[in-house]
Amino acid sequence: MRDLARKFEKYLFENLGLSTHLTPWSKQKSLPYFLRDLYTMYECQLLSQPWLVMSARDGEEVTPATIRKHIEQLQKTWAHEVLYLHPTLSSYNRKRLIEQKISFVVPGNQMYLPMFGVDLREHIRNARTVSPKKFSPATQVVLLSILYNLPRDGVNPAQLAEKLSYTRMTMTRAFDEIEATGLADVCMESRERVLRYEGERNHLWEKSLELMRTPVSKRIQVLMPHTNLPLIPAGESALARHSMLAEPPNPAYAMSSETWKAMQQAEDLRELKIHEPGSIEIEIWKYPPELFVRNGTVDPLSLYLSLKGTTDERVEIALDELLEKFPW
Repeated sequence: MRDLARKFEKYLFENLGLSTHLTPWSKQKSLPYFLRDLYTMYECQLLSQPWLVMSARDGEEVTPATIRKHIEQLQKTWAHEVLYLHPTLSSYNRKRLIEQKISFVVPGNQMYLPMFGVDLREHIRNARTVSPKKFSPATQVVLLSILYNLPRDGVNPAQLAEKLSYTRMTMTRAFDEIEATGLADVCMESRERVLRYEGERNHLWEKSLELMRTPVSKRIQVLMPHTNLPLIPAGESALARHSMLAEPPNPAYAMSSETWKAMQQAEDLRELKIHEPGSIEIEIWKYPPELFVRNGTVDPLSLYLSLKGTTDERVEIALDELLEKFPW
C-alpha cells in the first residue's frame, strides 16, 4: 500500500516537521511468506536513526500480541527499532499497543513513538521557536499574501498551497517560520493549523521588513526577445510608473527561473556583459512575480524590496513615495 506510505510521510512532516522517505527493505524477500503476506516492509531514517516500518497490506487488524511476535521475529535480522503502520486501529488495539510499548502510526489519527519521547519534544521546540535570520522565499510569499489580502477567518496551509501554487509541505514550513517570529497568530482548529493576523498591515510590514529579502536572485542583460511569454515591468521601469522617477533607457522585467528557462528554450538568447541599444534587463526572481502583479507591474512591496539599499538618491526618493502611496 504505497498510498499508506505516502500518508505516513506526509503525516510526520505536517505534525512533527520530520522529513522522511520510506524505501522498500532489501531483505523483505528473505522473510517468511506469512510476514510478506501481511506487511510491506520499508526502511527509513527518523532523527538520524534507522527504522523498519511494517506497513499493513490491507485494512484487517492484527492483535497487538501477534504484532509483538512479528516484531521479535523481524529483529532477528533487523537490529534497530520497528514501527507498525496501519490505516485504522480500534481504540482497544491502540491502547494495547501503547501498553506493550509498540511504536505505531495511524496517519491522520494518532502516533506513538516511545523511543523518541524526549528527542521529538526537543525537535519540535527547535523547529518552531528558533526565529530565522531571513525568511525563505516561500515564507516571504505568505507574508506578502497576508499584506495584500488575508481572509478575516484566517487561512490554512492547504488553502495557501492551492492559491499560491506551492506544496502543502512548503506552506507548513512557512507557517513554522512565521510562528517562530511571533509576527502572526498560528493556532490549531479542527486539526488544521490556521494563520491569522488582525492588526494593522503597515505594522506587520514594519516588523517583518528586517526579515524580508530581495526577490531578485540574478539580473541579466539581453536583447529584446521576440516572445509571447509574459514580461512584467520591474526595477526602475516599474518604479517609474508608481512615482515621478524617469523611465530608464533600458527597460527591466521580472520573471521566475521557470519562465526564464522557457524563454531560453524558445529563443537563442545571448547574455550581454553590458547594455546595448535595444537591450533589456531581466530580473530572475526567487518567487513568481505574477503572484502579486499590480497595475501591470510587479507588486509595490516586492518592488521596494528589490531596490532597497540603493545608493541612488533619485531611487530612494521614489521608493519613499511608493510606500507613502501604498493603500495600507
